Amino acid sequence: MKFRLFYPFILSIVSVLGVSQNCDTIFLRKITTESHEQLSKDIHRSYKLALEAFNNSKECPNTKYYFESVLCLSNAYYQKDLGDSVVKLIVPILEKLPANVPVYYKAALNHKLSSGYVMLMELEMGLRHSLEALKNYELIRDSANISNAMVNIANIYQQKRNFKQSDKYLRGAQKIASKLRVKRSLGNVYNTMGILYAENGQLDSAEKFFLLSTQIRELLEDNTALAWNYNNLGGIYVMLERPKEAIIFLEKALAKFEQNENFDGQTSVANNLGELYLTAGNYKKALEYFSYSRKLYIKTNNPDNLENLYGNLSVYYDRTGDIKTAFRYSDSLIHLKDSLYGSKLDNSIAEMQTIYDVEKKDLQLLANQKEIEKEKAQRNFIISALLFFVVLFIIAIWAFNQKRKTSRLLETKNSELENANHEISYQKEQLSEKQKEIVDSINYAKKIQTALLASEEMLLDNSIKHFILFKPKDIVSGDFTWATKNDNLLYLACCDSTGHGVPGAFMSLLNIGFLSEAVKERHINEPGEIFNYVRDRLIETIGKDEQQDGFDGILLCIDLSTNIIKYAAANNAPMIVRNKELIHLKCNKMPVGKGIRTDSFETFTLDRREKDHLYMFTDGYPDQFGGPKGKKFKYKQLEDLLIQNSALDLNSQKERLDGQFEGWKGNLEQVDDVCVIGIAF
Repeated sequence: MKFRLFYPFILSIVSVLGVSQNCDTIFLRKITTESHEQLSKDIHRSYKLALEAFNNSKECPNTKYYFESVLCLSNAYYQKDLGDSVVKLIVPILEKLPANVPVYYKAALNHKLSSGYVMLMELEMGLRHSLEALKNYELIRDSANISNAMVNIANIYQQKRNFKQSDKYLRGAQKIASKLRVKRSLGNVYNTMGILYAENGQLDSAEKFFLLSTQIRELLEDNTALAWNYNNLGGIYVMLERPKEAIIFLEKALAKFEQNENFDGQTSVANNLGELYLTAGNYKKALEYFSYSRKLYIKTNNPDNLENLYGNLSVYYDRTGDIKTAFRYSDSLIHLKDSLYGSKLDNSIAEMQTIYDVEKKDLQLLANQKEIEKEKAQRNFIISALLFFVVLFIIAIWAFNQKRKTSRLLETKNSELENANHEISYQKEQLSEKQKEIVDSINYAKKIQTALLASEEMLLDNSIKHFILFKPKDIVSGDFTWATKNDNLLYLACCDSTGHGVPGAFMSLLNIGFLSEAVKERHINEPGEIFNYVRDRLIETIGKDEQQDGFDGILLCIDLSTNIIKYAAANNAPMIVRNKELIHLKCNKMPVGKGIRTDSFETFTLDRREKDHLYMFTDGYPDQFGGPKGKKFKYKQLEDLLIQNSALDLNSQKERLDGQFEGWKGNLEQVDDVCVIGIAF
């Protein structure tokens, strides 16, 4: 599902630069204002007015009216998903920008250019121009646009998966927008916060901020932004497995896109609706939306939309039993991908041919020039010969002296180069040694961490039938298992610390230490109270600088004398498979560490029966990207896999889970640590 931002256009109030007598300023102000007003109502008319304003403003270059028409047109391009047009419009203007242009226009042009680069996924260029825009807005203390620029920067960091920086800029933008009470800016901030929470898997928070943004934009009747808000809410409800609400908001998004004549948005949302109905088994409705999407493709000519549509139609006809048509769409999809590659190749060949032709003409001109010079040389040969013998002796002496100086200089340079090579070789050896020391240290740390993880021998000695699938992303892991026994109570934990690799491993060791301290030294028995103690110790130890480090996880307490099982769960909930049915158990929606909520953790009693299977896992398995489309594995697919495997013995279940994970991941990088524990009763 495609989440999307919307950036508002703020008209400027600055002094006019020089204005030509041929410049109709009244007309330009009228149509740029009308274009801005139509932007959220009729994007087609807004674009026509902006283009007319830009063409007329060329009579008064480098004036307020010229720059406002440029900003107006770039905003229309952005709403029509034409990021390349935004870049082509603004780059040459910025390159020739006069030094006396007001700072506002420097900021606004960089702001719009950043949005174009982000649309083209050129994130580094987008970040550079967003930071330049922010710097200039701060110079003139334009608070509303400072907030908008911060939202843009937060979006870029979110796409670069730097969530800490993204959250920092979002909170700054929210603080400014709330203080100014600018509803349009607040709507933009809330929408971006929704996207950030969605990417982090915090779907309830994402829904909350999308709804806040939608309420504001409905009050403003901002139809262009509302279309993407409804699309975002539809996507969240798909992820929350609430298909009825997803359909309602996606259909609202489609209606707004139709109103705005945004054909690319219509095509994308119609395809999403078709896919949603296809998953639900409503093949009639699915085909209606796929057909609608196919008709709109002619207007968008976006090959990405057609590629998704062919894939969905192939699945549709396969499920409805029309294998021949399914194969035809599958074959069309393959040909489409080949043609896209072939088109790029043809363009490269044409570009190379053009370069070759130009170089060939240059060589021909050079040959003609040489022929002319040869004729001149022949005409002047006699005179040149006489002069040559006169100056030959002088030149020979000069050449000898010059050669001697060059030889000395070359010797000096060679000596310096040799010394530099020795220094580089030495530094390379030092770097290799340091790298080996670091890797050796991390490998030793792995041995320490492995020794502290849950002992499978201890679990088997206490008749706990189980399997543990543990796959760190790096040498050491932020995910960890932990087990200990205190009298007749056996404790088993499956947890995900903040981060992975070395930082995650440090956190896991700290978390294991506090868990052991709670049980062994403080003699705390109840799982919920153990989590409360560990949270207090984490905040006391590392929470002084507003750090929100800790872990999500599940802690079981098994009474070996009574077979009563209690547990506590932080953000992650355990699951039971009983007679091929999945039962989601309760959990507390907060981490063990510093967070928004500080309620006491509850201790739950597990109602388990003979032949039940209990599963605990972290988010590394469902968040792994892979498969034919490079998408996330997702929780629903993992739950179905656990149900299918529950009839197998535990070793076979572990092998199946491991094989499915590796097959899904393929050649892609593992994105997070993976930990899955299964227990049979």
